[in-house]
This record gives sequence, structure tokens and C-alpha cells, in this order.
Amino acid sequence: MSGNTSGKGGVADASLNVVPFIDLLACTICFLLVSAVWTHLSKIDVEQALPRISERPRTEPAPPPPPKINVAITPSGYRINLWNADKLVAPRPELQNVRLVPTTGTYQSCRGKGSAADCRGTLETYKRYDREGLRRVLAELMQASGQGEKTRVMVAAADDVPYVHLIGTLDAILQTCDPQQPGQCLKAPLIGDINLLRAEGFVDLN
Repeated sequence: MSGNTSGKGGVADASLNVVPFIDLLACTICFLLVSAVWTHLSKIDVEQALPRISERPRTEPAPPPPPKINVAITPSGYRINLWNADKLVAPRPELQNVRLVPTTGTYQSCRGKGSAADCRGTLETYKRYDREGLRRVLAELMQASGQGEKTRVMVAAADDVPYVHLIGTLDAILQTCDPQQPGQCLKAPLIGDINLLRAEGFVDLN
């Protein structure tokens, strides 16, 4: 397309090349056709990929919570129970009752240089906790839970219990294994608040 004008300013000759426009239009049409076919072939049928919703309401009861071993470190010793033991396949509600593993005397430790007999520092007195008795009770409850090494253990210490006893208790738990299957041992326990145990059968925590 061209046009000629004449006048005082001279002659103007202009032409418009429409070939690139036609090429762009052809490419766009091809892209739209390919996209439409690809979208149709790659779509996901949601009704087949997802489970169908039942028209009837669900009547299956929710699974019971798994049993959990609770360990409270108190000034008088360990207090232990198996919470949710009444919801086992073979219910044993008596295991929810708190069992006491009492302390077995005292021992002295030197904070400074030397031993307890020749202490050049501060001589401190601690209660001796029966960690071997704790492991026996834990192994029994571990077998009763039916979960093996997957049994959850929560530990909480009373406010007036020294921190050293909490560390010793955690070590004792990690050394507790099923006597019938020695390879199955308790995993890292959770450290909870002592008030949480009051709602799970622990009334006397002295």
C-alpha cells in the first residue's frame, strides 16, 4: 500500500509491510491450537484421582489414643504410670495407677576439687534415686503398651528436684530395653511440665 501526495512540502511515499504481522498471527494460532490439545490431554480427572465421598455418614469410631508412659521425679522418688492403659486391645486400667519407686538414701558430691572424702570446696548432699528400679518398671510398661520402642515417654520434675536427677533419669530411660527383644529400646523422651501430669493420674507429687 502506498500513497503519493504532492504539495508545497514535496512528495511523500509510504508503504506498510504486513508480512511480519501475518507471520506473528500464524504463530499465535499454532500456539493456541497446541495449548488447547495439550491441556485436554494432560488434564486430571478429579473424580478418579480422589476417593469418592460416601453418601452415608461415617460410623467408624475414632482410633483410641496410644498409651504413654509418664515419669514424675519427686523428692520421694519416681512416680510412674501408663496413661490410656484402659484403652488397650486388652485393657489394663490398673496400670494407670501411679507406682512409686522410692529413693534409696543419700550421697554426697564435692563441688570443687577432690572427692567427697577429701573435698576442697562445697560438699553437697543429694538423694539417691533407684534408676535400676525405674528401668524395671519402664520395661514392664513398655511390654504392656504393645508399641515396643515406639512407646512415648514423658518426664517431668518437681520444682525442688535438682537438675542432676533429671539428666540421670533421661539416661536411665534411654538404657531401658525390652528384655525379650533387646534391640528394642525406648527413644528420646519428652520433657513436660509437672502440672500436665496432675491431669493424668498424678495427685500426690511430693
